[in-house]
Amino acid sequence: MRTRAHREAMLVAMLVTMLITMALTAAVSGQITVPSTPPPQTRAGGNITTTAPAGPVPRKPNGQPDLTGVWLRRAGVADIAQLLPQGEKMPVLPETLRRMRALKAQDDPQLKCLPLETPRSSPYPFRIVETGTHVFILTESVHAFRQVFMDGRTHPPADELQPSWQGHSIGRWDGGTLVVDTVGFNALTWLDNYGHLHSDRMHVIERFTRSDLGHLSTEITVDDPGAYSRPFTLQYTAS
Repeated sequence: MRTRAHREAMLVAMLVTMLITMALTAAVSGQITVPSTPPPQTRAGGNITTTAPAGPVPRKPNGQPDLTGVWLRRAGVADIAQLLPQGEKMPVLPETLRRMRALKAQDDPQLKCLPLETPRSSPYPFRIVETGTHVFILTESVHAFRQVFMDGRTHPPADELQPSWQGHSIGRWDGGTLVVDTVGFNALTWLDNYGHLHSDRMHVIERFTRSDLGHLSTEITVDDPGAYSRPFTLQYTAS
């Protein structure tokens, strides 16, 4: 059996240990400086606060605008309907609306790190890379990419088209605008965080126009008779 003196000695030892620990912690804390305000955002992504560069449209040797570079699209992430012309609404078919009403936030394929198909946006940058035969669109989100064939080919016949996350894209130049035509999507993704759905019949035409050094204007026409009553057009500017 422990004596009273032994118990008192143990308590004194515990108290001394606590005092030493507190002193060491205070010493370390005194060496840490926490800024009163967060540093400015400088990286290309998330809540970016940098200003788009000013200047003329850069051009390739053949005179076409050079779209190469890193771009950030800030609009339509939460609800793609925000990109419609003023006064328009999404022409959702009744069956599509019924399916949307049954969705839950946790059903969003993005939460499973699945690819985001066009025209869905993310709050992270994308990079355009041009070659003689392709245009590549690389996205920071889930490290996905799109390839756009620029060699004059057409889409495969419908019975040979394999549905995929990004679809099959072919491109051409219309003056100073890059036109990208995409079909062959699967129906496993959403068009935005809100939960606008689409079908595997979706056909998307994008028109990319570089208006100056720091801005890329985009017009997207979506024709999906499997989910919407008519085609609709979205517009945004990346910088």
